[in-house]
Amino acid sequence: MLNERKHQAWNFWSVFVFFGAIVLVGHFLKREGVDIRDLTMKEAVLVILASYRMTRILVFEKIFKYFRDAMKKRHDLYIIGTINSMITCPWCAGVWVTLIIVVFYFLIPYGDLLVYVLALAGLVSMVILISNLLHMYTERRQRIHQKEKYPDNL
Repeated sequence: MLNERKHQAWNFWSVFVFFGAIVLVGHFLKREGVDIRDLTMKEAVLVILASYRMTRILVFEKIFKYFRDAMKKRHDLYIIGTINSMITCPWCAGVWVTLIIVVFYFLIPYGDLLVYVLALAGLVSMVILISNLLHMYTERRQRIHQKEKYPDNL
């Protein structure tokens, strides 16, 4: 019970760390003359797609499995447990990743290249997902049709 309460406390304080990061990024954006409210539709789509792809990479893909597993093994350390919670939850990770994508897109030299690559990869992964869903739907329809046509072959 005490461990759980300490984990909850770390999770609670991580919100303030995030807000601090927002203020810090906002300061640097303002210093660079970037007003996030002037984000174009193209930039918003790029950030969304790049954030989607990077979040999937961090939370689900093999490339970060070692990191996720290492965090899971040390989750008894409170800050590690909080980091583990953040990198295994797509909603949590997505918020942090989006902030990082904004930093790369607007503040890091050549960071926009990374954002474009991730955005295109995000689009590709969506095409693959849709293709897989269509394939599953087609396979299902074929099985149903086969059962209707040849009910005795079951």
